[in-house]
Amino acid sequence: MSEIKGLIFDLDGTIIDNYDRYLEHMLTCVGNDLGFCFTLGHAKDLWYSIGAESRDAVIHSWGVDPDTFWTAFNKHECLERKIENTYLYKDALYLASLKIPKGIVTHTSLEHTSKLLDYVGMREHFHPIVACTEETGFKPSPLPLIYCVMEMKIKPEEAVYIGDTWSDMMAARNAGIKSVYVNRFNRPIDFVPDYEIDSLEKIAEIIGASGTELLTPTITKSNIFTTVARRHGDNGE
Repeated sequence: MSEIKGLIFDLDGTIIDNYDRYLEHMLTCVGNDLGFCFTLGHAKDLWYSIGAESRDAVIHSWGVDPDTFWTAFNKHECLERKIENTYLYKDALYLASLKIPKGIVTHTSLEHTSKLLDYVGMREHFHPIVACTEETGFKPSPLPLIYCVMEMKIKPEEAVYIGDTWSDMMAARNAGIKSVYVNRFNRPIDFVPDYEIDSLEKIAEIIGASGTELLTPTITKSNIFTTVARRHGDNGE
């Protein structure tokens, strides 16, 4: 195994997430516009692409046109409301203790990503951030990940991509990057990743074998928890 010189993360569902009340609110607003009765179950299927290769595939399975859906969704999306309903996964606190370079590739816009990470106290720990666009391509295209490793000045085989959906895993494979599936909630996907973990803290078990020195001696998980987690509370409602 090549020495790991950089970690790349998906954002939503991997590092941060939204409370159920926000997901349900957004789908209710969209449903009112489209004449469709969406439930919290629909919201979770969409958010985590459960049983599908992408969010568009989930929407198709409902008999709804994805372009129409997203037009309505974007009309109702409010960054301030989303921020207020965002939390940091507790195991993501561990990432601040890793001195290895860390980037993000996400379908969330650059502006929203920066503000969401600022809110949970983690913005300083990630560079670069690649927000998928029509120009960069969208996962599972390998291009956003290729742009990220280029900016990190490392080779694809020297990176791993950590995400929580099929499209994350396929994007990594397409880019020649090792894939790590974060499966906190026992959600199967139709893909065999290079690694599967149920906590971000277990990344150390994967990349430690490559000979990479991981921990920043002056940062401990306990003082990260004090400065970040105490501010934002538990993951639950």
